[in-house]
Amino acid sequence: MTDQHLAQKPTENEQRKQMKKSEKLFLALLLLAIAAVLFIRFVPVSFVGVNVVALSPGSAPTTIEKINIEGTDTYAPEGEIKFTTVSIESDSLTIWEWFRARNDEIRELRDREDFYGDKSKAETRTINNFMMQQSQDTASLVAAKYLGYEIIPEVAGAYVVEIVSNSPADIFLQLGDLIVEVDGIKVESPKDLGDAIKSKEPGETVSIGYKRSEGTFETPSSDELVKIQEISLTTHPTLDNTGFLGVVIQTPLVADIPFDISIDVGRVGGPSAGLAFSLTILDFLTKGELTGGLSVATTGTIDQYGNVGSVGAYAQKAEAAARSGIDVFLVPPAGFRTVERISAGRFAVRCVSTFNDAIIELSNFGGNGIQIANERGLPIPKKSNSEIDTNDGYLSCAEVISENKNN
Repeated sequence: MTDQHLAQKPTENEQRKQMKKSEKLFLALLLLAIAAVLFIRFVPVSFVGVNVVALSPGSAPTTIEKINIEGTDTYAPEGEIKFTTVSIESDSLTIWEWFRARNDEIRELRDREDFYGDKSKAETRTINNFMMQQSQDTASLVAAKYLGYEIIPEVAGAYVVEIVSNSPADIFLQLGDLIVEVDGIKVESPKDLGDAIKSKEPGETVSIGYKRSEGTFETPSSDELVKIQEISLTTHPTLDNTGFLGVVIQTPLVADIPFDISIDVGRVGGPSAGLAFSLTILDFLTKGELTGGLSVATTGTIDQYGNVGSVGAYAQKAEAAARSGIDVFLVPPAGFRTVERISAGRFAVRCVSTFNDAIIELSNFGGNGIQIANERGLPIPKKSNSEIDTNDGYLSCAEVISENKNN
C-alpha cells in the first residue's frame, strides 16, 4: 500500500471525532423532533394565530334527577329522558387537537368571533343562564297545559340577547334591555317585534320603548320608566326593501302553575333542553311510562305553544347520547339527517317539530302519552304539518324524512 493511500485513511482519532459529530447531529435532530411534538401536542392553537373553538360531545344527563316538584303527586318512571350537552374547547385547544378536529366528524371547529360574537364570555354565560331558566319555565307551562290546566302566561316584554354589530340597535341598546313597545304597540313576543320592523322600509324611523336592567335579565319594576328611542332602520341583510334593527330577543314568561317546579342543572346553560324538560315533567306528574320504559335523548328548544326549535351541534349531541346508551333520539328537522348518520344503527332516530309530535313518536314505542289525554278527556295530540312544500321557507319532518329516503 502506498504512502498516498495511508495518508487518505482517517486516523482513529479522526474517526472518533466524526462519530461524535454524527451522534451530536442525531441527538440534535432527535431533540428537535421531540420539541416539535411537544409544541404541537401542548401549545394552544391560538399561539400560531388560529382563533377557533372546538365543539365536542358532552354528556347526556338524565333530566328527572335535576327536577323537583312539590305541591302535587309525582310518579318516578322506569324509563328515562335525557338532555344532551356539548363540550366547548376554547383557550385550552392545542395545535394537535386542532389538527384532529379538522378531520373528525363529531368535533366541529368554529371561528371564535362568530361563535361568541361581540359578547364577552361573562356575557355569554349570563345569556345562556337566562335562556336555560326560560326553557325551564316554558317547559313547565307546556307540560301543565298538556294536562289540561288553563294557564295564561304573563309577558312583560322581550329581552335583548344579541345585538348585530354596527346595526341601529347597536347605537342605543344593551344586552339585557327589555323591549316593551314599538311605535306605541306592546311587544309580547319576538314575532311582535319582527312584524313591526319588517313592515318598515330602510330609512324609516321607529320608536323603541325599553327598560334597562344592566345586563341582569331581571324584570324591571313596574315603576321603572320606559326609555324611548327614535331610530332610523337600515336595510335587512337578506330581504330587499325591508327595515332592519339588528337585535335578537327572547320573551320572558311568567306563568302561574298550580304546583312548584324547580330544575337544577348546575353550570349547563342555553335553551336546548326545553323539550327534554317538558317531557320529563309530564312523565313525572303522571302514572305509567311516557317513554315506554326506554332511554330517550332529546335536543330542541320549546316555546309556550309547544313548538320545538333548532339548536345546532347535532353531531356532538348525538355522539354524547350514543355513548350514554340510549334507545331513541328525538330531534328537530334541522338535525335529523346529521343525527341519523351519527347514530349508525346504535339508536333509533325520530323527527319532531312539536311537543305533540314527541308524544306521538314515544307512543309508537309503547309510551302512554296519548292514553293520558284519553283518560283526562283532553284533545288527542295531532302530528304537525306533514305537507311537503319546499318553497314555504319552513323545514318540516315530512320533508327531511322524504329526502332521507330518496338519498
